Amino acid sequence: MSALGSRSRRLLIAVVVCGCGGAVVLGAGGSAASDVQTEARAAGEDSPWPRTKALRPNLRALRREVADLADQVETMERSAEGYEDWQACLKYVPVNEQGDRDRQFGYLYDDRDGTGVGHMDGLAVDRRRRPGREDYLFIHFRGAGCRSDSPHPGGTAEPASAARSYRRPGLRRQLRMLERKAASLERRSQRLETISERFDEWESCVSWVPVTELGDPDGRFGYLYGPTAGPWAYRPALHVDRADWDDPDYMFLALVGGDRPGRTCQDEPGEAID
Repeated sequence: MSALGSRSRRLLIAVVVCGCGGAVVLGAGGSAASDVQTEARAAGEDSPWPRTKALRPNLRALRREVADLADQVETMERSAEGYEDWQACLKYVPVNEQGDRDRQFGYLYDDRDGTGVGHMDGLAVDRRRRPGREDYLFIHFRGAGCRSDSPHPGGTAEPASAARSYRRPGLRRQLRMLERKAASLERRSQRLETISERFDEWESCVSWVPVTELGDPDGRFGYLYGPTAGPWAYRPALHVDRADWDDPDYMFLALVGGDRPGRTCQDEPGEAID
């Protein structure tokens, strides 16, 4: 995103300088195009600018660069709009880890292997705890009615028939048009940079939570479930999997503990919890 903004600023400078007068480009003292060419060489890029200082070839190069930059901005805007629609569909579910990891207390669990009933930790949706004190905020995507519309073919660019006039305007007018378009692209690229920073802030606070389902879906063993006086049945349930000897069944995305976008988060992006 920063490279896009830098490039649009270089183009804007080039267009403005060219628009101030053709003599700047045609004169022997240098040109905006040659300045950008020098910057491109310093950055190890292939320069799009012609070696001549004549106005027409430089103007053609400017048109190509502005058009290419417009295509990039439109593609990124479609991605940014999709991300904003996607973020609006996220719902955060407060989840807490109930019970002791050392199995000293918690839910009753029976492996039906002769060891008897013991304690086991488990995950539960808990809306009673004060907001901000949850162990996890699991991320739920509300799919129904929350899908963004497919982008229109060709993006948001205006049709070529509307963008082109019947007769090509003069060089001065072309330069003024390029100047306005470059300034517009600069503003749009700044908005994209803001959206990118917002995504980075959110993504840096999200962690992977390893989760495994314990118990038998057919009810042969697992967590004990039922009224106090019985009879009890066996049910499967989820718990945070910290075991080193096997992979977890699932990896859930969540905000862990006090991690929230806009704060300093304890985990690296996408890092699993300990």
